[in-house]
Amino acid sequence: MMGINSYEVMYIQAKDNYPYDVHECIEKLQYVIAADDEHAGAHCLMGQIYNEQLQNYEQAEYYYRMTLYLDKNYAPVYYQYANLLINHNRLEEALNIIDIGLKVSGIDVAQMIYLKGILYERFEMYTTAIEYFIDAKKRCFNNSFMDGMDEHIKRVKKKMKLFKKSNKKDDKNKKKKKKEKKSS
Repeated sequence: MMGINSYEVMYIQAKDNYPYDVHECIEKLQYVIAADDEHAGAHCLMGQIYNEQLQNYEQAEYYYRMTLYLDKNYAPVYYQYANLLINHNRLEEALNIIDIGLKVSGIDVAQMIYLKGILYERFEMYTTAIEYFIDAKKRCFNNSFMDGMDEHIKRVKKKMKLFKKSNKKDDKNKKKKKKEKKSS
């Protein structure tokens, strides 16, 4: 019978420490990676720290890519990496990561579809974004997630109204300028 090795214990301790004691978490992750440089979970969590705590996005991306290299089926990396790419307007790459992630066994499909909704919101394709948020609601098993999707839908609908108002003002200004040109 094989027990949990000390690297796994250190990794679990690192996860328990994040985000409350980042220093302790980093120390444990450095130990895990030094002892087992193929530990996908340690690389993913290190990427999360670089992304969320240090705002070093290049280093975060390095760790996310390393995680995927080590284990293409490590589900947590898909949420983290796609989110990083969306936040940096690398939308085509994010869409690719999401689509690959959706094929991973055990992935939270509702979470991935939610990320697609966010991505389409960034594309300013608001109707499509709402459709993805509704689809995410259908696939979730969590009331607070469902409530969150309702909030996202409300936000996007407000953006749609702002967009329509803005377009109407632009149209009025264009018509006014045309009239001014004709009269002069």
